[in-house]
This record gives sequence, C-alpha cells and structure tokens, in this order.
Amino acid sequence: MNFYVYYFGCRTNQAEIQEWIIDLENNGYKRTDSLKDADFGILNTCSVTAKAEKDVIRYIEKIYKKTDIRWFIAGCTTTKEETSLSKRYKNYRFLNNIEKTKLVETIMDEFPLNDNIIFHSHFRSRIFLKVQDGCNFNCSFCIVPSLRGKSVSIPLETIKDRAQYYSSLGYREIILTGINLSSYGYDLFPRKNLLDIVNILNKIEGIELIRLSSLDPRFINFDFVKELSRIDKVALSFHFSFQSGNNSVLKRMKRLSKVKEYEKILSDFTNFFPDANFGSDFIIGFPDESETEYLDTISFIKNNGLNYLHTFPFSPREGTKAALLNRINGKTMRKRVEEFKELNKELKLRYREKFRKKIILGIVISEDRENSLVVTTNYLLVKVPLIKGYQKRSVNVKITKIVNENLCEGRIVNN
Repeated sequence: MNFYVYYFGCRTNQAEIQEWIIDLENNGYKRTDSLKDADFGILNTCSVTAKAEKDVIRYIEKIYKKTDIRWFIAGCTTTKEETSLSKRYKNYRFLNNIEKTKLVETIMDEFPLNDNIIFHSHFRSRIFLKVQDGCNFNCSFCIVPSLRGKSVSIPLETIKDRAQYYSSLGYREIILTGINLSSYGYDLFPRKNLLDIVNILNKIEGIELIRLSSLDPRFINFDFVKELSRIDKVALSFHFSFQSGNNSVLKRMKRLSKVKEYEKILSDFTNFFPDANFGSDFIIGFPDESETEYLDTISFIKNNGLNYLHTFPFSPREGTKAALLNRINGKTMRKRVEEFKELNKELKLRYREKFRKKIILGIVISEDRENSLVVTTNYLLVKVPLIKGYQKRSVNVKITKIVNENLCEGRIVNN
C-alpha cells in the first residue's frame, strides 16, 4: 500500500515526517513520490507565521479538490484550527500535536496490511532526529508554546536506539532537532543536556557528522562551547535564534537576553570553531522598531562574524503580546526585507570565497544523470560530477568554483 507525504515548517516537522515514513515502511507500507499512485496521504502542518498557516490551508484546499484519497493531517495548524478544518474537510483525519504521536497506529488501524515486507526510501540522505518538543518560554511574538506545550525531552536511551537504527539504514549525518533544542534534558531526572546526546552519538559506529539545529542563546555559555569543540563528529555549522541585535527590541520580544551576550557567544564559537559557518534567525520589522534599532541589528550582523541570515518579516499571531503592539508601515517593512536579502547574499558569498580550492568533508545528498550534490560539514551545497551509488555516503570535496551565494562547484578527492 502506497502513501504520499508533504510537510510545512521547521526541522522538527521534517524529523516527525521521517519518523513516520520509517515506521510505516517497517510495517509494510511504501512511500511514493506520485500522488496518483498513493492510497493515502500524510501532511504535517505549521502555524509559526500567518503566511505559513495560509500556505497550509491553501494546500489542504488544493488536495481536497484534486485528490480523492484519505489524508491524515497533523501538527500546529491542526491544533490551532482543528474544529473549523474538521467541519470543512469531513473525509480527512485531523490529529493535533498530542494525537499525532499515534499517527502511525491510527493509519494502521484504518489501512491494515497482511504482509511484512519492509521498504526503505530515500526521503532524505541526511536524517533528522527529534529529541525534544515544546517550549517553556513566552516570547511576545511566538504562538508555538500554546500549540506545542511545555518542553518535553526524549530519554537518552530512546535517542541512542533511534540513532543506531538510522546508522544501520546507512545514514551518515544526523541533525538534532527540537522546538527548543537547547533546553533538552532540563525536565529529566537526573538532569541531562544537549552535550549528553552529542557524546552518545559521537560513539555510534557509522555516524560521521552530528549537526545541531537552532541553538537558543539563553542556554549557551563558555563551557558548553568548549566541551562541544572536543567532540570530533560535530558539524562545522551553527545556527542561533538571536532575532534582533538591539536590546530594546529584545526586551519587547521578551527574549531575556542582551546583545553583549550574543557577541560573547559568537566570539567563543569563533575561537573554538574558526572555520565554522554561523547563521541566525532575525525578525524583520518588529513592532515599534525604530530606524536606529534596525541599524543596530545590521551593525551587529556585520561586526560579529555571521555568515548567513534566516529572516522572517514580523507576523502578528492572535493571542500573543506582540500582536497588540504598533506595527511598522508596509513601505518600511519592504525596504528592510530587501536590505536583509542583499546583506544575506553578501555574507554568504564572502564566506564561500574563503573555501575556494579547499577540501571539505561532506555527505552526498542526491544524484541525477550528470551530477551529484554534496552538503559539506560547514553547510555548503556543492555540485560535483556524478559518482553513482554514493548517495548518503561521506566524501571529501574540493571546491573549485563559487556559482552563486547558494551553490558551489567542485570535485571529489581521495575517495
């Protein structure tokens, strides 16, 4: 029996999708890339911004009109809009963020199988491993805690077992994900932390790269960075959720952080990981953000070694404190969005130029008739001449050309 998957949103959503795929395939179901061949569909949804939510609703309306299969729709949009969605799309099954933990069992009840054939598809060549869910903070702009609940950590033994299984399937890179990844272990007894996971994964045979998704600066100190630098398999790319480079804006965001703390974090990471790729989330046009506050953020980005930006125009979410604040005008917002795009392009090109003619470890993530694509340890996408059969394998790649801010060209060496 064939199933089709689609998702919106964060890496945690991707990790959940991958878990469902693997669990279903282990029970005899087969993933398909063709909707017309699917017996049922799975959709994981996102409501972090108003645009994300609109995109989800638009997609549901599209599949409702164009497909006649049963859909299992889970995640944050379902949690937020379950009543209205269930009334409108009565033949679909909607599972909120609590119910979705039983998604595979729900599907097996509705679509029972009589065989035990095990499939394994290449949904991704790098595997996302969800280790935590929920968040205990109440940032003024964020709706996620009300949809995901309090921070909950997955036990270390469960994480270890899952990682070992992923290694047995041939995955060589694991990306640790969570709604607030850095808060891992604070709810466990005895208390654990993110370093405990990384140390365990570092000892698993077959796993060659361990990548961390977004890090919360409120949990980062010098000792964390120092200990992380001693772990051989840690990938040389780090993403932070800074959101702003101005103290007044951070206070209105209720981030409980100061810019000087961000500067110290980046300084420590640069000292211990001098070649690493550093990026951060930033909200553009937060309510009441003055030109001076905005320029402070630009200055912070330029002067503290960031190499790429993940930006979001401010999106008011009903029920959050920031939704009640004064929004900046559309013309100013559009201007700042464009300036951030240009700055991001400049930062990414500058960083990539540093690695021209350098040899870097990476993972082959895809291949076509002529080329393979490699993601390096410092998160560069490199196109190389086809090396057939190497998908999911680690390689050393020499960068020969910077095509643009998102793509390099190179060749495989010493493999």
